[in-house]
Amino acid sequence: MAYTDSTFSNPITKVGRVVYNVALDLDHAAYRGRKPKGRMAPVDFCNTTVTPDHLTIQPHELCLEQDPNIFKRGLSRSVNDTEILLLSSLNGLKTQDKNIKPNDHGRTRCNVRCTLRFGGVAATRSIYNPDHRIANDAIFVSQFGGLCTIMNTGDAEIKAGNWVVWDLPQREGEGEKMCGLHSKQMVITRPYDDKLQGIAGFKAKMAKDNNFKEYVNKAFDDATDDDSRAVALNDIQNHLVETRSRIIGRAMTHAKTHETFDLLLGRYCC
Repeated sequence: MAYTDSTFSNPITKVGRVVYNVALDLDHAAYRGRKPKGRMAPVDFCNTTVTPDHLTIQPHELCLEQDPNIFKRGLSRSVNDTEILLLSSLNGLKTQDKNIKPNDHGRTRCNVRCTLRFGGVAATRSIYNPDHRIANDAIFVSQFGGLCTIMNTGDAEIKAGNWVVWDLPQREGEGEKMCGLHSKQMVITRPYDDKLQGIAGFKAKMAKDNNFKEYVNKAFDDATDDDSRAVALNDIQNHLVETRSRIIGRAMTHAKTHETFDLLLGRYCC
């Protein structure tokens, strides 16, 4: 399932490159392959097929820190006190059932995203072997700053100059067929329009984003008095802020779905 050298171009320059030693999240990797139990539920549109190859982290893949509330970590599991534990695929992703809102995919995705955190772009490989769960062997390098090359894994076209956010899939199959292992589902990349701020931006987003429009209408339909309307407004504001918080950098080149592009990593958005 490894990428070929021809799949990715080299970044424009490696000036300002910021990398850290991180590790494949062995606990969450093992949990991804189990059936959900108790108060856990599968996440909408995330592929439920899970094998060690799906959980192996390859260079150029976006990585995420997993929900810290699923496991109580002990000091014994950590190589050092600054270790960052990551996974790069969405296969087998589960969440607490309180985050699932039936028939409201937009709010569900927002709730689940709040349990995850961007963990950079993998610069080296980390192979997941369920029979060889040794923390030191799970260490790899992830890039958090500078220029890198990644793939546009979402349905939307990304243009040079666009801010880019990470996301979860909006439909079945989004983020798949991006590498040799077609059923591996990648973290989704999408363009972010920084002009959609304030009242004018809010109206524009309502006009062009049907998922957001459904989210807003549902929030106000559920409101029955002034207090609940205030809660709805706060909920909508948090939704907008949450989207902005997922900016991972700025695109330097253009890419359609399945195409690679150069990304200046970092939240350079004021």
